[in-house]
Amino acid sequence: MLGVFGEQGSAKSTTTRVLRELLDPNAAPLRSEPREPRDLMIAAEHGWLVALDNLSHLPTWLSDALCRLSTGGGFSTRELYSDSEEIIFSAMRPVILNGIEEVITRGDLMQRTMLVELPVIGPEHRRREGEFWHAFEAVRPGILGALLDAVVAAIREAPDVRLPMLPRMADFAEWSVATERGLGWPEGGFLNAYTENIASAHELVLDASPVAQAVRALVTEGEWTGTVADLLGTLTARVDDVSRRIKGWPTTPKTLSGSLRRLAPNLRAVGVGVIFLDRTKRGRHLRLEPVEVGKQSSPESPGPRPNGHAGDGSDGRIPPLGACQDDEGEL
Repeated sequence: MLGVFGEQGSAKSTTTRVLRELLDPNAAPLRSEPREPRDLMIAAEHGWLVALDNLSHLPTWLSDALCRLSTGGGFSTRELYSDSEEIIFSAMRPVILNGIEEVITRGDLMQRTMLVELPVIGPEHRRREGEFWHAFEAVRPGILGALLDAVVAAIREAPDVRLPMLPRMADFAEWSVATERGLGWPEGGFLNAYTENIASAHELVLDASPVAQAVRALVTEGEWTGTVADLLGTLTARVDDVSRRIKGWPTTPKTLSGSLRRLAPNLRAVGVGVIFLDRTKRGRHLRLEPVEVGKQSSPESPGPRPNGHAGDGSDGRIPPLGACQDDEGEL
């Protein structure tokens, strides 16, 4: 996915339209936010690229749907005018989003997205729309030809690309490195830019989360270990009333646990390890600790305790499915 952001007058819509016109011309190249997953999948079924224009908010359902669309997913619904017939939409498509605000705040979607911030176009560089599109149409065949040359070069180099460490979206990274080599660009330029982009994305996700900010502040004082319920009490006591009233602030151990699992990769990237440990009668335990940036902490295996218990507060035997739940609603 590509996220194009910038203030008013930075040609976000024009940039998005140019990219779509190059690869997937359409009578309506730019679309508004879909109302439901069905609308998104229909748009994907009828085009090779989905371009959403001028977004000011990204609801959770749309963020999840875009994740599925970027890596391949499906949507099923009842066929119209029937009681039992099912229709299935299935697609994998590149997506372009643009807007003034950086509306992508969920880590799973952010890790699938390349972010581009456009500079403001000064008055001396502005052009009339008709003049711009006339000039674009004149050079469009050459631009498309150059892109196809890049694809051919990448196909040639791809079998020999072996990255020492695979980042998230590894296939995309390998393909981009192959393109870099095929075009004769300086070695390592793409990975350096990609790494900086990912680091910026981590900060955006963390800045949007009041939980992440509170956890980072807590870990600056050292390691913390306890139950999720204890952590909720600790964090709630440390933040002000404004933070506690924010919509995203967790009110139960279950919601806090879910937030931490979603934020764990982003926190790890800035030096905060979130390690979920064993469960006891009091609930799920976890440890927060400073970690070296770029290193991944390994959770400790609960294992048998000195008294022979396996961490579930019972006799060490694995309970049957559904036999017990802690205060987070987890087994």
